[in-house]
Amino acid sequence: MTTIPSKSMPSRMRGLSMISWMLVLVIAVVLGTAAIRIIPAYMEYGTINTAINSTLQDSRIGMQSDQEIRQAVGRRFDINSVSAISASDVAISKQGGMLYLSIDYEVRESLFGNVDLVISFQKDYERSIR
Repeated sequence: MTTIPSKSMPSRMRGLSMISWMLVLVIAVVLGTAAIRIIPAYMEYGTINTAINSTLQDSRIGMQSDQEIRQAVGRRFDINSVSAISASDVAISKQGGMLYLSIDYEVRESLFGNVDLVISFQKDYERSIR
């Protein structure tokens, strides 16, 4: 007598188990939470970058003192509600007909519990002042 294989009982199960789905869900939640915390910091970095670049585009920048340049950057930071750094955190130097501005700061965001995300930003700007 021959037995006919049943089509209702697959020989191999396919898909993820409940534990695998839970693991995938936890990873997705952690990554999603991290993205939600990181995006505003990068958006503010873009605003800072734009503010400094627009300050450097001023045709009178070469004739201004470090304090006047700092005030111009500070006004742009105030207009754009920049809170990560202040104008006093922007390093300014003039050497050999070049103007150099530099930013270097960190943003710390709480992820959950005692776990934090730390994002470091550092950028140098330069412009000829001749």
